[in-house]
Amino acid sequence: MDAGIPKESETIASKRSKRLAEKIGRSGVSGVVFRSWKNNRFTETFAVVILLIVNLYSIYPFFGTSASDAFFSGPVIPILAKAFVILSGHSFSNSVQIINIVFFLGFPISLYLFIRSITDRKLISVLAVSIASLTTYPFAETRISTSLLGVDAAHIASLTIIPIALIGLLNFVKRGGVNNLMIAVVFAALVALTSPFGFLTYAIFAGIISFSELLLGGGRLKLARFLTILIVSGGLTSFWYNPSFFFWMIIGPLGENIRFTVSKLFPITFFTLPLLGAFGYLMFDRKPTLQPLFIASFFSITYAIISLAGGGIFPSHPSRYVPEFGVSMSLILSIVIVKLSDFIKLDERISLAKTTRSVFSNTFLVLVFFLLGFSIVSERSKFEMEKKDVLGVWDEVEKGEIWESREKFSGGHSVWGYSVTGLTIIGLGVLVRNSKKRM
Repeated sequence: MDAGIPKESETIASKRSKRLAEKIGRSGVSGVVFRSWKNNRFTETFAVVILLIVNLYSIYPFFGTSASDAFFSGPVIPILAKAFVILSGHSFSNSVQIINIVFFLGFPISLYLFIRSITDRKLISVLAVSIASLTTYPFAETRISTSLLGVDAAHIASLTIIPIALIGLLNFVKRGGVNNLMIAVVFAALVALTSPFGFLTYAIFAGIISFSELLLGGGRLKLARFLTILIVSGGLTSFWYNPSFFFWMIIGPLGENIRFTVSKLFPITFFTLPLLGAFGYLMFDRKPTLQPLFIASFFSITYAIISLAGGGIFPSHPSRYVPEFGVSMSLILSIVIVKLSDFIKLDERISLAKTTRSVFSNTFLVLVFFLLGFSIVSERSKFEMEKKDVLGVWDEVEKGEIWESREKFSGGHSVWGYSVTGLTIIGLGVLVRNSKKRM
């Protein structure tokens, strides 16, 4: 009776795999897969090192200089700078500039890891970081002038942390898991403690990425995971931005700039948001291969709109949001360029031999990278400058409005904030312990 009943291990997939193995064996083709030299670990490491050297070359004139009189709302950069003062003996201003340089040099690595995680293409990642490293507007020039020459260093430093936080968010929203949750909330909290404005940027990026995941299915669960990250990361930062101060910061005088930008955005988004939502649903619903294009295009559209509402995306009308716009443009430009290269190489409608198409495709990419490198080298001269010397833990810190206003919410408000952070840490610890027990 049981002779005709297949065993539990005899699945369709296992039978298909067995037949495929038999065919490969009969053909004499080895089952070992050799990676192309373009995709091996050495080439990837070499490309990232070159990108670091390029960025190091761009900001070399700032070595040995002092930071501008920047104002800080979060404690991360002042604490790091103060620690460097104690360890090295440098002045606080010099130490802040060193920390700014370290964050600037860390940005290509974190951006590369993020783009590789969403595109799964090393070439797109390298090209995007190369474009973002251009010392022209609105790319690296805006980050250099804002951080190493300007007073918004914390905002630019947060851009280095945001890609890692977004990797954790994408993995947790997509797959769940305590480890992914920990990465997502810890790095999101670090963004907020570096720059509250940076956390606003993170929230916008995170919302777009989460929306792209909702379009792929499992909407309720993924939305709940996204909200969990925001709530838990808010709990981790409550010791600094206690709840009473946070709400006052939104509705009080400090929120005037945000409310002004929102008031300018509302008429635009009233018409564009439904259109963009419908466009995203119709074009990208249940299409995981198009997710990178969705993320890149919505990043660019969103920050183009925000930059225009916040002051303009053109150099004559500077906006605080332009660095994010430059990062978004680097992503979408890299995707378009690589897709064009793939089209030249793979599309059979082009009446050329396959090897000829491959040569044209590779030549096109080499030319693009050559032009990018030439632009970076030729444009660095604008940052040549003479070295300048600028003369307690917080005594040397230029406290911004947010920091100064926060100090008014001490006492019971501060105790409440520390309690929320403590409970959040305890909750995360319980989650980690329980997950290890299940393993």
